[in-house]
Amino acid sequence: MKKPYPICDVLVVLAKTPADFHLAQTQGWYRIPTSSRIPVALQKRTARILAFYFPKNFTELKSSVRYYADITGVETVSRQQLFPDETPNSKSEKLYYKISFGPLTELPRPIFSYRPRFVLFIPTTWAKFSRAEELNDLYHESPLEDKLWDELKRQNLPAERQVLLPTKEKNWICDFAFYCKTGTVDVECDGDTYHMKPDAVRYDKGRNNEIAALADWHVLRFTTRNIEQEMPQTIYLIKTKIDRLGGLHYAREDVVRYVSRPNDQLDLFGL
Repeated sequence: MKKPYPICDVLVVLAKTPADFHLAQTQGWYRIPTSSRIPVALQKRTARILAFYFPKNFTELKSSVRYYADITGVETVSRQQLFPDETPNSKSEKLYYKISFGPLTELPRPIFSYRPRFVLFIPTTWAKFSRAEELNDLYHESPLEDKLWDELKRQNLPAERQVLLPTKEKNWICDFAFYCKTGTVDVECDGDTYHMKPDAVRYDKGRNNEIAALADWHVLRFTTRNIEQEMPQTIYLIKTKIDRLGGLHYAREDVVRYVSRPNDQLDLFGL
């Protein structure tokens, strides 16, 4: 019998602005609109640790996770309760989850994102959080993805995990993205339990068609068997596709193609 996949007990969140992080430092709380897509780790109250990811507007802290704290409580409050000194306005009654926490602790070594990224939430486990060398080590989506990620690291094949890819029809999430000189490879892990269902098959085909219609994106899909029993062939196919697109682009300060308008995305999630 397979071991159950560990539950997420750490929630990495976006420190939107220096002012927001100052509130976290001085008042010991963080807010998430109740209208947002709330991580399961928060819905089910399994998260016991809150950590902060800093975007590019934090000059010295940018693109890294550096601080965390123990969660002490979660409650639903209005904006007026959060900011009692704010002049009443149309947002005053907007509801938020207020996550309270204890003193912030600085990590002995920051967890960097080597490619600048926009990240709202990363639910993860303490085991991953405590040993992560980079942001992609934190993702906790499925055992299949973890197995492929471990092999990609051994093969020195840098990928970005859980990449947001907006299209005209929908915002898609790519399991792994490889940024190459003449295009980008989206690698998907299709676990048999879910992806063999008729609805999932139709969904995957529609997704493939939309992404394939983009000028510089290419999709590779691998099944449970491909990853668990045929890993050498799987890695060979990934490398072959990367080679055909001119090889990997290693520049860490590239403009991130999948986040073209970060302010719009902030509005999308109601932050």
